[in-house]
Amino acid sequence: MNRRIFMTLSAVGFTLAQSIAGFAADTDVILTVNDMRSGVTTEFTDADLLALPQQSFVTTTIWTESKPKKFSGPALKTILDAVGSEPGNLRLHAINDYNALFPISRMEDSVPILAMRIDDAAFSVREKGPLWIMFPFDSESRYQSEEYFTLSVWQLKQIDILAE
Repeated sequence: MNRRIFMTLSAVGFTLAQSIAGFAADTDVILTVNDMRSGVTTEFTDADLLALPQQSFVTTTIWTESKPKKFSGPALKTILDAVGSEPGNLRLHAINDYNALFPISRMEDSVPILAMRIDDAAFSVREKGPLWIMFPFDSESRYQSEEYFTLSVWQLKQIDILAE
């Protein structure tokens, strides 16, 4: 095989491997929730999160192209209900070690959602996935503030329910 063909096939294989690796398998844990009050840890796969009641809305964001996108996934409150925890202040942790304090006062029954799909498709780490705390930014001006942008943690991997 000549060198040029080998290099082309190697590049295609590497790109394909990176694309596949960016998406979690149904059996991979993609979210860990630690209840610091009770000491209980709950792990969720993509399938576990999809089994919860889903919310969706269409909105634009400052991080995506200007065309509105449909975001869908369970409400953050639904996840806390699923682990059997009373809502409290949260610490949200991203894959890249970014973290944000999420005050309980910003949680509503259906907002924010833990977006698992954008335009009905799973999205990779490279695309800010596979989980992204999302608000319906276009629905109310209050969501278009630095506070809510800071709470919109992408590549979310862990939620700590704080004991305070």
